[in-house]
Amino acid sequence: MGLSVLAFVAAAGILLTLVIVAMKGRTAASRFEIAIDLCLAAFAVVEGLASFPGAQADADSAVRIFRLIMAFLFTAEVLMLNFALCFPRRLGRWSRILSAASVVAAAACLYLVIGTSLCIGGATNQGGRFYPVPGPAFNLLRLAALGFAMGAVVIHAIRMVQTDDSINRQRSALVLAAVLVGTVSIFLFMGDRPGMRTDPLYFSFPAILALGMAVTTSYSLSISRLFDWREFFRTLASYILIAVVIGIPTGGVILLLLLLGSPSQPLVLASAAATFFVAFQVARNFSTRFLERVGSRNEYREMLESALAHIDLSAGRDAVLTDLDSVLTENLGCQDITILIEDDRGVLRTAHATSGGHAILDRNDPVREQLERSGASIIMLSEAQADTSYAAIQEGLLALFAGLKAEVLIIAREGRRIIGVFGIGQRKNGSEYTAYDYDTFKAMAGKLFVFAFYLKNVARESIVYTVDRELALSDQVIRFALEHVAPVDSPHADAAWAMRSTRSLGGDFVDFIRIGKERWFFVLGDVSGKGLSASMNMLILKSMIRTFLRIERDFAGLVQRVNAFIKDYLPKGSFFAGVFGYFDFEKRTLYFINCGVPAILLYSPAFDAFIEVQGEGKVLGFVRDVKPHLKPRKLSLSPGTALVLSTDGLLDSENIRGERFGKDRLRKAARTRLDASAREIADGAIEDLMEFTGKHQEDDITLLVMKIK
Repeated sequence: MGLSVLAFVAAAGILLTLVIVAMKGRTAASRFEIAIDLCLAAFAVVEGLASFPGAQADADSAVRIFRLIMAFLFTAEVLMLNFALCFPRRLGRWSRILSAASVVAAAACLYLVIGTSLCIGGATNQGGRFYPVPGPAFNLLRLAALGFAMGAVVIHAIRMVQTDDSINRQRSALVLAAVLVGTVSIFLFMGDRPGMRTDPLYFSFPAILALGMAVTTSYSLSISRLFDWREFFRTLASYILIAVVIGIPTGGVILLLLLLGSPSQPLVLASAAATFFVAFQVARNFSTRFLERVGSRNEYREMLESALAHIDLSAGRDAVLTDLDSVLTENLGCQDITILIEDDRGVLRTAHATSGGHAILDRNDPVREQLERSGASIIMLSEAQADTSYAAIQEGLLALFAGLKAEVLIIAREGRRIIGVFGIGQRKNGSEYTAYDYDTFKAMAGKLFVFAFYLKNVARESIVYTVDRELALSDQVIRFALEHVAPVDSPHADAAWAMRSTRSLGGDFVDFIRIGKERWFFVLGDVSGKGLSASMNMLILKSMIRTFLRIERDFAGLVQRVNAFIKDYLPKGSFFAGVFGYFDFEKRTLYFINCGVPAILLYSPAFDAFIEVQGEGKVLGFVRDVKPHLKPRKLSLSPGTALVLSTDGLLDSENIRGERFGKDRLRKAARTRLDASAREIADGAIEDLMEFTGKHQEDDITLLVMKIK
């Protein structure tokens, strides 16, 4: 049996590939691919059975097995020809004629393979195992099957030459390589070569090749972005270099140690392990310091993000558009930048075009509606051409790409609604955008949302000519954020919040969202940074939290999504210190996760005192996996309970003697006003703070008060 067990492993892999293809939708090409995978899986299984003596009770049963092997392989080759006729797109009418002719010819050949001894004439027993004896027409039929495969290769080659789509050229090339290498290798290996019949790979190698064909052709159905061959070969070359410079010498040293001493001696084993560890550290440092710099394009992404972050939004609409165009064209090396922005009527119109790109998307445009439903933020031209999920709007979507003179669309959305589209044009050097560029566009999508929001909501004529532009812009940002906070109008609670930003600029915010009859979700916190940048980041984060709340039902999962968004989309080094929670007033319960808010004080009527309940919380934006640091808590809110939450701006404020306002003064400010309303408590605490600091404010201040009736 030996290595022939690999044939069954290969069959399992092919069936798994079949399931993946079936789950991704049904097209003419995918149906043929499923049929191909079924034949190749059956071929691999019968190959495995051919090596088991129990399956070959006598020469007749062995002959039947060998004929089935040829029949399944023959059928797979015919199906590959038909697959080529409809992938990536179905050819003209003559393809149906060719398909029908191939089926008739294949049926005749299959009869000769299974029903006669022309292909497999018999079986011979060698060492207790049967091997096939070729019939008089074995080579002729084998060449006929190979001819079907070569027909598929020719069709894919013609497609590669004739198509203008780089993605479909790449997909055809993948299938061509898989069919050519796999089929030729199998038929050469399975030829009349008696010397190989004693090799344990005789019954497993063809099945492994079949798995390779199935995986590659199935993968070609799903890809919609071009490979970044430079990154691939750079990574491959890096591994080869490390193996030559460090791996081979290290292996030689370890081998020498084992030869000089007994492998069972602890000192020898310890020396070998130490050598391996040292070599591993050297290889890692060598890769980090040298290989990642040579040929790597990480600097291109970092430079682009940095340049976007330094565009001055207070300079006015025209200046911002000019700077944005300059940054994108210089860093991406593209010819055109076209920007669509939603107007007051909800229509996406061209706000800027480098060289005349133009498009309009109405609210009821099918392309826009589908894009809003899909939630995609990045669409590359190759995806519009190859991704079946865009099949219903492919014609309109390709027309949008053509109208914008774009090869990439970056979509800025507020919730699900699209408020802006950035069209990135063809590169000046003619090179294609690849999967690496996709990751770059994904990283900058959040930053481009800032500009889309600015152009839609902030950059108005009356503001462009305001004397103090920066303050005017930030006032609109803060006012917009405050106006979209749902009031807590429950008969069971009285809520109020107070916010003070330095120069009307800052990253502090409070947001309440009603999620049930007596349930409110809330978030309070502070986005890092100062001035207009912090205000815009705050607005982005608030919008994304609302979006995540619509799709995420797990409380901790919501916070994880927010953390990932800060890491991936906000400027490098951004963080958020806040608290997420929701009130269930019917059950008089508060659930919350503290992520760095320094003061959550609960007044308990039973103890007639304020108790600190904030616990420990991990600030978001520092670590990639924040899940281990999230600690959901639950509080019971009996009648008479009061809750006070504050960001660090209030607690860290100092008077002229350098004394902090601190938690004790906050407790006192709230304690003396317990009989008053939540609004009076919040405003009174701010008044006490201003009196303490002499009305001097150095940081943003946010305070939330909740009283349970």
